[in-house]
Amino acid sequence: MAAPLAAVTVQASGPSFGNSAVDGGGFVSVLAQSPSGTLIAGGDTQGFFRSVDGGVTWTPQDQGLAAPAYDVAALLDQGGTWYAAVGEGSNGGIATSADDGLTWSYSGHAGSGTPPSFDGANLPTQQGQPRATGDLLASDGTYLYAASFGRGLERWPLVSPSPAAGWQCVALCTSYLNSMVLDGRGDAFVSVISRTGASKGVYEVTGLGPGAKAKSLSARKGISTGVQELIHLGTRVYAAGAHGIGYWSGGSWSTLDATPSWYTLTGYETVAVPAPVDVLYAATYAGHGASDVERLVVTGNAVTVTPLVPQGSVSSTIDGTSTGWWEATAAGSAGSTLGPSAMVGGCPSSMLTACDGSTADVFAGSSIFLLSQSGGLDPLLVAGRSGVWDYDPQSSPEWRPAVMGLASTFDLAVAVDPADSSNVAVADADWGVLTSTDDFASVDDLVSPPPLASVSSTSLGIAWDASVSPSALILSGGARTTDSMGSIWYSPGWASGGGWTSLALPAGVTTRPIALAAQATGPGTYVLVAAFQDAGVFAFTGSATAGTWTLIPSPAIGGPTVSPGDIHGVSLSWAEDGSAMYMYDEGTHAVWMSSVTGGVFSPWVELYVNTSLGAGRGWVAGDPTTPAQVWVADSNGLGAVDTGACASHCTPAWEIVSSGASGVGGPLAAFAGAGGDGVDMAGGGTQPSFWQVQVTGCAGACPAVTQVDDPYYASVTGNATALAVGGDGTVYVATLGNGVAVGSQGGG
Repeated sequence: MAAPLAAVTVQASGPSFGNSAVDGGGFVSVLAQSPSGTLIAGGDTQGFFRSVDGGVTWTPQDQGLAAPAYDVAALLDQGGTWYAAVGEGSNGGIATSADDGLTWSYSGHAGSGTPPSFDGANLPTQQGQPRATGDLLASDGTYLYAASFGRGLERWPLVSPSPAAGWQCVALCTSYLNSMVLDGRGDAFVSVISRTGASKGVYEVTGLGPGAKAKSLSARKGISTGVQELIHLGTRVYAAGAHGIGYWSGGSWSTLDATPSWYTLTGYETVAVPAPVDVLYAATYAGHGASDVERLVVTGNAVTVTPLVPQGSVSSTIDGTSTGWWEATAAGSAGSTLGPSAMVGGCPSSMLTACDGSTADVFAGSSIFLLSQSGGLDPLLVAGRSGVWDYDPQSSPEWRPAVMGLASTFDLAVAVDPADSSNVAVADADWGVLTSTDDFASVDDLVSPPPLASVSSTSLGIAWDASVSPSALILSGGARTTDSMGSIWYSPGWASGGGWTSLALPAGVTTRPIALAAQATGPGTYVLVAAFQDAGVFAFTGSATAGTWTLIPSPAIGGPTVSPGDIHGVSLSWAEDGSAMYMYDEGTHAVWMSSVTGGVFSPWVELYVNTSLGAGRGWVAGDPTTPAQVWVADSNGLGAVDTGACASHCTPAWEIVSSGASGVGGPLAAFAGAGGDGVDMAGGGTQPSFWQVQVTGCAGACPAVTQVDDPYYASVTGNATALAVGGDGTVYVATLGNGVAVGSQGGG
């Protein structure tokens, strides 16, 4: 191989990236709008989505964000600058955007005077309990106030040049806060929780500056405890939470709706004192509220409650289109058991397989937002477990999923059918498996995922059996949080809604199958290689689900430990002619090779080990033209090992050298096959980069390295997890948070 080449950055060469049809969203925590009308949605793992048409369409906008900033806890537009509370615990901080949400910068918490910490992810051990998300940021025009996670109520002067420094605690300086509101008269009201989510009540903070005092408003149970959201209207502070909806006024609490448990609240005042008339909207999650989403008209001390999710009011097509919403899982179908009543968290029925015998949900909390005040029933957006829903009382049906462009969350593996490059499948943590027969221009709605584990299941690996026609789909997975026995499933009729058949696991193996790679060996016969967490790598040889497992042996001295701490830490790839299996294992930060002769796998040989600090994950890809050559992508960049010239402990010939933030979160390697140009590399981090190394059909000085500068790719692929390229050259990049980005060849 030649020495690393100087890359050429291009605008109109290589793939042009765009969103796939994997719409529907994962858990969206917060919604907010700027005076310009721009809507921003913040996800618990996805970062930011932007809409300029009232939520009809969304675009992922994460450019400039580091991975810790993808957990969004709160949003606020102030004076033309967006501020966001982001991160998880000690990793929390402030993200800002000065261009209306197009690009972002991140200032992380690092000690005294630095940005406050937040927790946009689930609170530890609190399944079905609230997170610290929602109204956590506010401004009085002079200061930005933050209700932080473990640092109390803090403020930062807006005239400061950067939120990276200058923060001061106002009150409750070691407390965990999950909601805050300013009353416009120099006081603040905050809801205090423990680190694990237990309520400590609502406090009033008077004198927002040096000498501020915090006073508990009530020690009794009721509206004053378990509060998830606070809003201020006129002379009242309204609260919604575990004990219902009510308000604080005149030194006491009044209850409007005692039904538990409400997680988000919004509203406006129509008539001021002495007899206020306020309009409120609240949302909860299925099985916990009588109405799930409701409207409350408060006239003085009286209230009229109107449920807003009547039977038959739900659409199963994406807002503004005739496209069917793709969510049809074991937990139900959109428009029936999974409408707005369930999408804001929880499971609609403990009898459903996906609900694991409980109506509790690990994702609790949501966001409700008024699109406008119409004077009657107002149009709303409600965000939660399955993205964003639009409520318009003037339309029929009233509820529609507003998820166009709102990507899914954890897409962990992606694979293209070797026999038909238009067939693509992705292993998705939320929905099990998503498939397409048209390059992900649309998502099949007939495929229903199999049960991957008895409790809290998630998919992990995906592969194709191209020894049959049409190709069969193979899916693996297991429990989301524990390394307990998972499963592998086989479906030849996936495209027409056919069922799944379980493939028996190797005898004695009780851990999760975390990565798959399949190779056709003849008509109706194939070899499937599966990496099992902490148990090694096994090869299944057979037809469909009938066959035998064989452990690929370790070398006589030493050997790979299969990803002991990361279920996503293994990459597998066949040599183009099936003569070898290549593996990158994060547990050893090494590339391993097992030669295959007559169907027999030799012991693993260590080809290369990454000795750099923070080596992290890595990926391998067999070269499309030279079976003895394997491409390696890790924190060092992209290089190749010629196993014909070096049998062990080799140094790759680096074609692309990783530098700075562009190597964080990637890179990933894959090959395009006979119809493509060769090896592609997807680099993540705060400055995502995409590279192509031409190794097929080239002449003269090969390989030729090209860096593709694509704005969509730069916005969405900071947390890239998997890369696959079809025989037609179409590129698929799976991400943590932004679904699947599709790169079509032929120019930018």
